[in-house]
Amino acid sequence: MGKVAFFVYDQFAMWQVALLQKFLVNKGYTIETVSIGGGLISSDGGMLISSTSMEGKDPNQYDIFLMAGGEITEELLQNVALLAFIKGFEGVIAASCASSVLVAAAGKLQGKYTTLPHINEHFRHYYQEGTYIDTECCVDGNIITSRGHAHYDFMIAVLEKIGLSGNDPRLQKIALKLSKNGHE
Repeated sequence: MGKVAFFVYDQFAMWQVALLQKFLVNKGYTIETVSIGGGLISSDGGMLISSTSMEGKDPNQYDIFLMAGGEITEELLQNVALLAFIKGFEGVIAASCASSVLVAAAGKLQGKYTTLPHINEHFRHYYQEGTYIDTECCVDGNIITSRGHAHYDFMIAVLEKIGLSGNDPRLQKIALKLSKNGHE
């Protein structure tokens, strides 16, 4: 069906995107986990995730570029290979929580976006070209951003954007039940 580049970095928040990944795989998508330099990357929950290097890869071999929130460092924000990958990517960018600042640093976040208010404030010099919206999830063109705790809204927005949910009440009911993030 399609291909997802799942970008991981030290202390990323796997829990923000895990259920979305399950639904993508169930719908026929393949997920390639990529990072700067490849190798084992530790999530914020201590999971070690194997990744391949994104350097030298054509970003447009993927349909979706997926990023979880987590500990965004200046090193990440200034990584030439990462910023070039994001800048050159033409598909759907799905950036949960703090990872939206990576999209902004690459110059691709020029419309509406959301994140947690304290992240928006801390990284405001990167977000200057965008318009912050105080909401759980925001879709602006091919860019989807959310607050970290809004993983259900984020997941549904991504699935709708790529035409997989089709307002399928069964899928939404299962997703809501599995996410249990206060939407009942």
